[in-house]
Amino acid sequence: MVVSKKVKLESIPKLTKKAEKVMNAYIRRRDSEDGYFTCIVCSQTLPIEKMNAGHYVPVGSSSALRFDEYNINGECQYDNCFNKFHLVNYRKNLIEKIGLEKVEKLDQRSREVKKWSREELLEIIEKYK
Repeated sequence: MVVSKKVKLESIPKLTKKAEKVMNAYIRRRDSEDGYFTCIVCSQTLPIEKMNAGHYVPVGSSSALRFDEYNINGECQYDNCFNKFHLVNYRKNLIEKIGLEKVEKLDQRSREVKKWSREELLEIIEKYK
């Protein structure tokens, strides 16, 4: 008689949080140098402790862009959390960083809805850790 042991899989919400944490850490590494980063919005150079992984297209507007590298950039905490006009300069500076064509592609995809699968989230975690 074969006895199989049930393996408890992490839930999609837990994997999403883990993928977000790994992705945010990747953005911090990518967009900083020697402990400092330049905010995509205000262009200030600040210590990495003041960096958020800020989304050009907010997660609430497009789940499809939640883990898109072009959509997430180093943004100071003030601009990310309190500056309601931050997207004006974010867009302008993002065009300088990645080009108009890629920004327009983000704009086109901004209304897409994506339901992330367990496998996709695990791939994101593995790729960006």
